Amino acid sequence: MTNKYNKVRHLELLRRFLDFEKQGKSIYDLYLEKRDEYMELSAYQCMLEDYIFWKSREQFALLMENYVHDSIDFEDFEIAFSRLWNLSMKEYDTFKRDLKQIKILQLDPRSDGFCSWATCVFRQFEVLEDEECTEEEVKDYVRDIFQEIQPYL
Repeated sequence: MTNKYNKVRHLELLRRFLDFEKQGKSIYDLYLEKRDEYMELSAYQCMLEDYIFWKSREQFALLMENYVHDSIDFEDFEIAFSRLWNLSMKEYDTFKRDLKQIKILQLDPRSDGFCSWATCVFRQFEVLEDEECTEEEVKDYVRDIFQEIQPYL
């Protein structure tokens, strides 16, 4: 796996995957047949996902800040945060297969890991729904994540 972005290599691996699909094969087939390439492509896709989410970092941060400072209630926070998370995922799902977009992509190294933070908050809604925590515990968790993401802002 790689930790440094190489656009040429990313495009090469994506082209191979898209060729796999044209042959009626899946990402799982790529994993079975060319595990190293699958792992490398996955690493590049994670970098891309981080970047897509990072582009909306100020919106994610503002929602978290408003929630932990009681400017919005839990329900409004969950709706707005989920909407933003889903929009970011939709953009990623479209972008990750678009060779033209990736050719002009300029990843920012500051985005590294940002998607994980947003997803951790998003998953707390499921944890609450499963009654494994309280709204107050979610707020404490969001407060902690909000502090963790400050270097990204």
